[in-house]
Amino acid sequence: MMLPTSIRWRLPLTYAAIALLTVIALGVVLVTTLRAYYAEREWAYLTGNARAIAEGVTRMLWGEAPQEILQAQLENFAFLSQSRVRLLDSEGQLVAESGLPKDFLISLAYAPQPPPTLWEAPAEIMFLEGGVPPENAHSSPDEQAASVQYIPMIGVEESRDFWIRFPEGEETPQPEFFYHMAVTPFGLGLNREMVLNGPRSDQQVRISLLDQDNTLLGYIELSDGPAYGTEIMKGVLQALVSAGIIAVIVAGGTGWYISRRITAPLLVLTNATSRMAQGQLSARVTVGGQDEFGILAHSFNQMASKVESTVLTLRRFVADAAHELHTPLTALHANLELAATEEDDSQRITFIERAVEQLKRLESLTDSLLDLSRIESHSDRVERAPIDLVALVKETSELYASRAEQAGHCFYFELPDAPVIAQVNETQLRRALGNLLDNAIKFTPAEGVIGVGLARREGGVELWVKDTGIGIPADELPHLFSRFHRARNTAAYPGNGLGLAIIKAIVEGHKGQVSVMSSSQGTCFTLHLPVHA
Repeated sequence: MMLPTSIRWRLPLTYAAIALLTVIALGVVLVTTLRAYYAEREWAYLTGNARAIAEGVTRMLWGEAPQEILQAQLENFAFLSQSRVRLLDSEGQLVAESGLPKDFLISLAYAPQPPPTLWEAPAEIMFLEGGVPPENAHSSPDEQAASVQYIPMIGVEESRDFWIRFPEGEETPQPEFFYHMAVTPFGLGLNREMVLNGPRSDQQVRISLLDQDNTLLGYIELSDGPAYGTEIMKGVLQALVSAGIIAVIVAGGTGWYISRRITAPLLVLTNATSRMAQGQLSARVTVGGQDEFGILAHSFNQMASKVESTVLTLRRFVADAAHELHTPLTALHANLELAATEEDDSQRITFIERAVEQLKRLESLTDSLLDLSRIESHSDRVERAPIDLVALVKETSELYASRAEQAGHCFYFELPDAPVIAQVNETQLRRALGNLLDNAIKFTPAEGVIGVGLARREGGVELWVKDTGIGIPADELPHLFSRFHRARNTAAYPGNGLGLAIIKAIVEGHKGQVSVMSSSQGTCFTLHLPVHA
């Protein structure tokens, strides 16, 4: 049988199965315990009665009671103990047996305000043989007496008749009433069906009968005793079945409710992911709460925002890259066509030189794109090592210092005397510092000032590059580190708009930040780097 695949159905079924197994386990333990308890009580009941009956029967055997007396007494014992009583001889052969206990009739006689001398004995209870009242149980005025056969009881040595005499001329007493008497778990009762049709124990007890010399006279055997525990067990089982059904229904309902609560946010998440898979990058989920589903929804929204931002960035990147590549490719194509059709050698060489310049521009652009992709993928993370930043800044800046001096700039350092050690990728950090110095030299007019400095700060270091160049318009600053973005006042300068994007990727890869301050008097770029990246 295949289970439902939906958690909305599997969870209620699981709850119901757990409840059912729990009820079954409890039922097995309870029934086993009760059965053992009532079996012990039935055994104790039969054993106690057998010992008491054995005492009476032993006295009767000592007195050599007749067979009919023994039979009558066994029937009495069977009624009183509500068990089958058997008398066996010393060889185990049957001597007398009571059979299953029978119901008895009790006789109640009364008269309205009888005179004290009306009865030799007041109203008596008499046990009638066979449960059938005597024919003369209802006295008539001319009868002198009514006789009933009395079954001898324990301690009565012989059978005798009880006579109820009525004085002549006196008012006839009310007739006797006969009731069936039975034994119940709570004592004697008048419901004969309770005993005659009740359950019987399957246990059997045998007690030895010994004379005064401890000679074995025979055995008393009790069996088919009352099994009132059976009725209780049936009631318990019925209650367990009812409780199990209710428990399964309640557990299933609870599981259904909980599954609805659980699957509702999951369905919202599933719907959002499906919409994202179809290209709707703006899909978001609105799941409240601070539980795991709320955290999952928040994480999903963050992921979706990141994916949307990345995809949009990639789309813009592709568009910008295509645009940036299109310009040199167009110029390259035009110069090559002109060179191919130009007959003048000197002019043809000019066209070829221009084509070579465009090829170099394409090469620089593609190299920058590859560098940016590699940096953003963190492929150089394992190459980081402790580096003295003071020495790195000096070595890198010396190459650009000579270029600055050739361009008529004043170049200076502000570096600490002691080494500053940080965990960095040397190649990437040299690339970032080189891009900043290259931009400073490029955008600073002649006789400008360019400086590079390094300083310790709480939790890290700051590496900065200052210049007195053309500055950056304030409205351009938020977009300054975007790919291919170039400020409007830099159109006359060469570049591909990827240098600052590469710098930002390198610094963020080192878990640092880059900031910029600019005005018409110049610009300052600052790299904030942790000591242990």
